[in-house]
Amino acid sequence: MNRNIPLQQDESVLSAITGLFEIFDGNQNVYFGKLFLTNKRLYIVSNNLINVEESLWFEGKMRDIGHSALIVGDHQITVRWICRGNLFNFSKVFQQLNV
Repeated sequence: MNRNIPLQQDESVLSAITGLFEIFDGNQNVYFGKLFLTNKRLYIVSNNLINVEESLWFEGKMRDIGHSALIVGDHQITVRWICRGNLFNFSKVFQQLNV
């Protein structure tokens, strides 16, 4: 969670996990990297093979949680494997957000 990520002035990192993620938004992509939860978005960073940075902003979008999946609008991030962090805590914080 110590990695510097681009944050807005009133944004803060609430939780982070490192692992293997499957992102589906009409296309299916699998990444190994870090998933950050802020008070405004989910932010994924992957520096393996190809550099990927993607923000899923909560503003004005449906937000839900399924079995090992975080849903923001039309995007679904499924957690396949975690090597660092606590998915239970991450999911609990995600559910408690008032956005």
